[in-house]
Amino acid sequence: MQKSTRKLIAVGDVHGQFEGLVKILRRSGLIDAAHHWCGGPSRLVQIGDILDRGPSSLKVDSLLDKLQAEAEVAGGEVIRLVGNHELEIIMENYLISEFQREQAMQIREKLIGQVLAGDLKAAYAYKGFLFTHAGVTRKLFRIFNLQLDDPNAANLSLLINLIFKESIKHAFFKHPIFNISISRKGPDRFGGIFWEDLEDLVNSYPQGSPVWQVFGHTPVETMVIDRVMNMVALDVGMHLKLQYLEITDQGIPSVISL
Repeated sequence: MQKSTRKLIAVGDVHGQFEGLVKILRRSGLIDAAHHWCGGPSRLVQIGDILDRGPSSLKVDSLLDKLQAEAEVAGGEVIRLVGNHELEIIMENYLISEFQREQAMQIREKLIGQVLAGDLKAAYAYKGFLFTHAGVTRKLFRIFNLQLDDPNAANLSLLINLIFKESIKHAFFKHPIFNISISRKGPDRFGGIFWEDLEDLVNSYPQGSPVWQVFGHTPVETMVIDRVMNMVALDVGMHLKLQYLEITDQGIPSVISL
């Protein structure tokens, strides 16, 4: 039996596009025809925003729940990040959601439980790449830099997840990671890791991000590995185009199109 190749597959905002997600996971070799994990020690990172807009949000959620458990048994990992659509439900801002209030409240309870259990995160690091839903602006990086002796991707991820988990635990959302930018009618020039738009994120760095960043949130026409800005934007709109990012165990990234 051939040994499974260790790799990381990252996918952008799903927004209820179950069939598109399945096609990507099948093509990348992470699931079989029965939708079970077959990726062995590989990793899947989903960047957040699985909910709303598309036809099958809860079906996507159930699939990722199952794959997260199956991957752990197989020595792999499914990393699920929180996007702004999940965050708004957690914060009880139900108007952004397509779900009726009672169902949204049930989803909120599940989301909070998953965050506290460590099954949902705000950030993840792999081979020097930092994954968040919408990216870390220069302003935020400076804030984190004051708290870290070495602000590398792994340390940034640990700090962000600590802040996020404590914020959820205490329902206190005043940290700058939760900021909404003025372009989204918020009070700040630049937003936090859930709401920052790509244009503002890029403009916050005169010479490129000091760490490699992978994020979704802002739709782009196609994925590009930008070696000047040190950024990869994943959200190509799964209803329009199917692409994913693959990072080998040696840390080499590539964009795969279906």
